[in-house]
Amino acid sequence: MKKFLPVALMLIIVLAFFWKFFLKNQIPFPGDFVVGIYFPWLDYKWGFPAGVPIKNPIMADVPSFIYPMQMFAMNLIKAGQLPLWNPNILAGSPLLANFQSAPFSPTNFIYFLTDTVNAWGIQIILQHVLAAIFTYLLLRYWKVSKAGSVLGGILFAFSGFNLIWSQWNGHALSAAFMPLILLLVDKWLVEAKVKYLALFSFAFGLQILSGYPQVVLYTIAAISILYLVRIRGAENILKKTILLFVFGLLGLGLSAFQILPGAELLGNSQRSVEPHPFEWAFLPWQKAVTFIAPDFFGNHATKNYWGPQDYTSNTGMVGIVGFALALLATSLIKRSREVLYCFIIAILALLLALPTPLSIFLWKSGFLGFNAASAHRSLVLWNLAIALLAGFGFDYLVRKANLKSRAVALLFPLALLVGFGLYAFIAGETVGLRNLILPAGVFVATAVIVLALPRFRLVLLLLATLELFYFGWKFTPFFSKNLIYPTTPVIEFLQKIGKPNRVVADRVIPINFLMNYGIETLEGYDAVYPAKIAEFIAAVNGSYGSFNSVRRYAIVDDYHSDLLNIANVKYLVILKENEKEYLKNRKFKKVFEDKSVVVLENLNALPRQFTAKNWEVETDPGETFEKLKGSEFKVGKKIIISEAPPKDTKLMLFISDSYYPGWKAYVNGVETKIFRANHAFRAIAIPEGDYELKMIYEPESFYNGLRISAISVAMLLVFVILSGFLFA
Repeated sequence: MKKFLPVALMLIIVLAFFWKFFLKNQIPFPGDFVVGIYFPWLDYKWGFPAGVPIKNPIMADVPSFIYPMQMFAMNLIKAGQLPLWNPNILAGSPLLANFQSAPFSPTNFIYFLTDTVNAWGIQIILQHVLAAIFTYLLLRYWKVSKAGSVLGGILFAFSGFNLIWSQWNGHALSAAFMPLILLLVDKWLVEAKVKYLALFSFAFGLQILSGYPQVVLYTIAAISILYLVRIRGAENILKKTILLFVFGLLGLGLSAFQILPGAELLGNSQRSVEPHPFEWAFLPWQKAVTFIAPDFFGNHATKNYWGPQDYTSNTGMVGIVGFALALLATSLIKRSREVLYCFIIAILALLLALPTPLSIFLWKSGFLGFNAASAHRSLVLWNLAIALLAGFGFDYLVRKANLKSRAVALLFPLALLVGFGLYAFIAGETVGLRNLILPAGVFVATAVIVLALPRFRLVLLLLATLELFYFGWKFTPFFSKNLIYPTTPVIEFLQKIGKPNRVVADRVIPINFLMNYGIETLEGYDAVYPAKIAEFIAAVNGSYGSFNSVRRYAIVDDYHSDLLNIANVKYLVILKENEKEYLKNRKFKKVFEDKSVVVLENLNALPRQFTAKNWEVETDPGETFEKLKGSEFKVGKKIIISEAPPKDTKLMLFISDSYYPGWKAYVNGVETKIFRANHAFRAIAIPEGDYELKMIYEPESFYNGLRISAISVAMLLVFVILSGFLFA
């Protein structure tokens, strides 16, 4: 029973962090961002005397991207449908191919056990539970004491990356699998039992399905370094190397049904022409202070942020206690391969996160999509390395550490505190000075224990937990379970107008919010989505507004554009104060009003699909787009298709749904080619008279991936059965 006490302690600590979920009927979700900032919800008080207060405004991605995407995917699965396509945004977009939709995340089983809102809360909590337990198991395998392993588990579970990205409901889960994967790989390299390789493949596949592929790349780097550190002097090097590589491929194979659609989408997406700006890609050097004092530059939750980038790049936070103990553990580098390994991945994380020659080279090269990624997300490796090193440092504190090594371990955090204190003083930033007080207090307490009272080292576990909780509670919003995307009269009206009719509403309701209500829109926000629809929306805006280039925010700025007619945009949501301006254009008619919000009907909107005898074939791949962008395209029932149809074609059916590989059309039971029309949509040659049309999304990438996944499962079973022969 005693062996479960450390796990029970970590569980209690994690649940204590999320106490509001259990005692205040709140879930970890920034629902206040919806009802407290935007109309039509802002017209109502929702039980608050002065309206809903906003805790953390920089978590907009969670309610506008992560939550609606994942909930839509889960609702499809619960309805017995494959989560392949999302018709609600961007005139239709792949769903499974977007890794962050995570429809097959390993913790999604919870949605079958309870309601959606509670399942979301439990899923968020589980990320931290798994991160703590898996880190604990890795440290115990490396012979760290139970107390030191608990400390390491808590440090990683509540480190900067896992806390800041917790509510993205995938980032932290992907990170949680890192220590488990390293544990299984190390067990294989040391003990050479194939069962560990099989478990490694399974865990690796689950990590990929968890929803954040960038962490997977860092995991592969961590595995490679572990191999190099551990393999020296080992027996059966060739067999171990080959089988590790093979089982790694099998792990990829297990998740191939998501990897292949994801790769297909990436190749057809706007991402390649939307590089991440340099100033946002890397961690600025001055942000090193946030490793121990995350609020030095202020906090968006308290509206006093004055630093570079924003708070989401403070992912290097490990705290004074963890940092000091990790530095103490570096004294063991020459005596412990495990400590050497952790030190190497910590340095690698910094080399990738900071603007160093290595990270800049990767960013410029575009290798594995690094040109469109935030390089400082590599600090997840830093978090893990520091947590692991802190476990070793915790044990070393009372075993062999002399006074000199203990004092040296405190010098670097002290230098950071003093140096940035002077920086804030010279800059006149009282926020920075004020927010160094708590870290300075923790440093003094840590120094007293490390230098004079090491036998009271358990106090360090308490100190570490408190400083991490203070950091996390300040940043993490909780919100009433009963107010997650409530309805209003405007929402109810839009739900009743029926399909197929699209809405644009970003002037009032942010993109993707309407997805939660099943309301379809041309607009959308996605990290990766079809490039053609991105270009079409850029053309809609033309020279108007700020969204006239290809980007992940596909927002319609020009509501007057006639190109909206082509896309079946039937309704516009605007503020009442702008009503007169829009009604000057006679194609708009007011059809609904509630308090501050008005819904207009676009009388010129074309049906979702219509037949046309008037078409032309584009001769230049970029010609149609230039016509659209220059507003030369004559709006009407004329269509421009990407290639010539059969000569006997008399009618074309235009469908204003996004053109994308994998869609199949059957006319009278016979498969018929789908043409790309009007740059981003679909057209099909149809016969005159009556006909029956059926359209199905059956992407070969998914079904090929499914076959690879099935083969991988079979191969894993064969390897496990034959494992006795391989290492008899």
